[in-house]
Amino acid sequence: MKSGRAITSMALILLGFLALQADGDFSGYFENRFFLLNDTPVSWSNLDEKFSIGDYNRLRLQYSHNLGNKISAYMAVDLFSFHGFISSPLGLSGSTGTNAKHSLDAALDRAYLNIYFKKFDVTLGKQRVALGISYLWAPLDVFNRVNVFEPKEEKPGTNALKVYIPLGDVSSITAVYANDLDFNAAKSAVRAHTQLWGVDGALTFIRASREETTIYGLDLRGENFLGWWLEAGYFDGPAGEDIKLVLGFDYTFPINKGLYWLNEYFYDSGGAHNPVDYSKPRLSPMPSFTLGRHYYFSMLRYSFSDFLSGSMSYIGNLGDGSYILNPSLQYEISQNLVVSGGFYFPMGARDGEFKMGDYNIFFVWLKYNF
Repeated sequence: MKSGRAITSMALILLGFLALQADGDFSGYFENRFFLLNDTPVSWSNLDEKFSIGDYNRLRLQYSHNLGNKISAYMAVDLFSFHGFISSPLGLSGSTGTNAKHSLDAALDRAYLNIYFKKFDVTLGKQRVALGISYLWAPLDVFNRVNVFEPKEEKPGTNALKVYIPLGDVSSITAVYANDLDFNAAKSAVRAHTQLWGVDGALTFIRASREETTIYGLDLRGENFLGWWLEAGYFDGPAGEDIKLVLGFDYTFPINKGLYWLNEYFYDSGGAHNPVDYSKPRLSPMPSFTLGRHYYFSMLRYSFSDFLSGSMSYIGNLGDGSYILNPSLQYEISQNLVVSGGFYFPMGARDGEFKMGDYNIFFVWLKYNF
């Protein structure tokens, strides 16, 4: 931890120095995320015991700098403060019984160089590594976790070497080697992408050393009246063989300012048929992030005006009958200031994966970009 703080302090000093350069670009954002957790049922006699409060502040400082025509640098530092039962970004896994917890944290989340050669490009350092094309499930994206509370959250950086090789106008090969400072936990991936008859397609090969797992992946995306995509992976590891498959589609209805509808079905052959057979150790970023076999995600988003929009999301385990409903509203106070609020309602079978106990979650998030 001390070494991590020292690196972050040095990064902040370097960030401040680079920000003084006239040809650099300094940006970032500040956000506050407030959560109120309601443990049901509620009565006046135990009102103070049925509510838990948590929030966190995040200040993200970003800097990019072109070091000539052939090389550029990028850096991002996160400064956090956590309060109540929140102990990590969107991490509702802290103690829900105390509201007196306070902690500070800092992290060097991005620090990499882009080097441009005539035939290929190289990215070296702590960077965002993403594989797969799905909105929520993304079984091929073994470098990142699945977050049902915010599918498009800021993903953490990974220490990696990435090589991008363009092959004509519509084809390319991307190779990634990531060890995150631990060679025994290295992950390697090669993705070959092309476009044929208007359909984007890719084949992916992944090797995860720690899990001793090899993955053979396929993804397809197209637009035929509906936007559609398919992402599939064949996982071969010590626990046996496993197939993960995502089928998705989206469509925007021409209603006033637009009604957007997105859907994804996820299948995991390694999941349990019955909730009594759920294995919690399966829940890790790779190779598994769910307990059952059949899941469905659906989201409707409607723009009431240029500044106000609302959405309703459903994420459910079709096998055990548990699901989460997430109604929310978002208002753009200005071009750089956005506030959003809503609820997470876990429902369905008490022993279901998404029931998560007898509580509901209310949230208010504020974000300012600069």
